[in-house]
Amino acid sequence: MNKLGKQTIKFDNPPTISQTASIVGPKEAQGPMAKYFDQCLEDEFWGEKTWEKAESKIIKETTNMVIAKSGIASNEIDFCFAGDLLNQCISSSFGLREINIPFFGVFGACSTFVESMCLGSICIESGCAKNVICATSSHFCSAEKQFRFPLELGNQRPPTSQWTVTGSGAVILSASGQGPFITHATPGKIVDMGIKDANNMRCCNGPCSL
Repeated sequence: MNKLGKQTIKFDNPPTISQTASIVGPKEAQGPMAKYFDQCLEDEFWGEKTWEKAESKIIKETTNMVIAKSGIASNEIDFCFAGDLLNQCISSSFGLREINIPFFGVFGACSTFVESMCLGSICIESGCAKNVICATSSHFCSAEKQFRFPLELGNQRPPTSQWTVTGSGAVILSASGQGPFITHATPGKIVDMGIKDANNMRCCNGPCSL
């Protein structure tokens, strides 16, 4: 493992993405990517009483799915890197408490999934792990309550407002395999553009593309 420039990490023995899984909500199922998701839900609650419980169920079932698809026993997975958009990563914490795998809670907003994969790759490259799970989730309804206004208030959404994904993605990274491989990782820097509109996430995330 070597450092290139100021912030890029090059892996000498690149970890491989050995398996993936995803579950999404009904709105995502209407988009052009629908055929690539493992499961599309018919409603946002998925049989639960709250959106937060539904989100926990989504990440739980996505993680169980990626383990089942991989054929790797859960006791052969060394660590889990996961997070979501809620305080104290409650969706991940409650959803994944039964998998009995050492857990790192990660919060990076829109970057959480990639951040988890970067940290998981470093863990594998260092020799501390042979297999790790990286997962994340979000739910439009719980995110609106967290960052803006509860939907129950019926607030008018402005034209600049974004739509948070309802869904979850998970991967298993392994020390060996046929690929695809993670060869480099480049963490970003914190850039405050001074955006005051909480609904206009596009402007807040603009520096990510620079």
